[in-house]
Amino acid sequence: MEKLASDVSHNKAPAILTKRRDIQFELCFKYPLQKGYTFENLEKRKLSDFQRFLDKVSKMTVQQVDLAFARKPDKNDTFKDEQVLHYAVTDSFRLHTVLEEGRYVVLRIDPNHKVHK
Repeated sequence: MEKLASDVSHNKAPAILTKRRDIQFELCFKYPLQKGYTFENLEKRKLSDFQRFLDKVSKMTVQQVDLAFARKPDKNDTFKDEQVLHYAVTDSFRLHTVLEEGRYVVLRIDPNHKVHK
């Protein structure tokens, strides 16, 4: 269970709130996708790859998705001062997201892995 600041004993510094890793992985679209990295740029084959990825992650926790699909982030790739996270849809297809309010917000659909290799 997530640790809350109210769980801390008196006279001790508040505990750091940890990001929960055992919850369902959630993707969402909050911002316009970046130009050149949208659904209209996807070939039908890549759209099928993306659908298979969504089918898999919809049944997984954040920790499971990270273990199976997360790739090393580029420290220079940020959005609104947050680190952009990269997930491998296939060997050459990446999904670029940021974590906001427990959801992974999709910023770019990169079917040919052109950005931040």
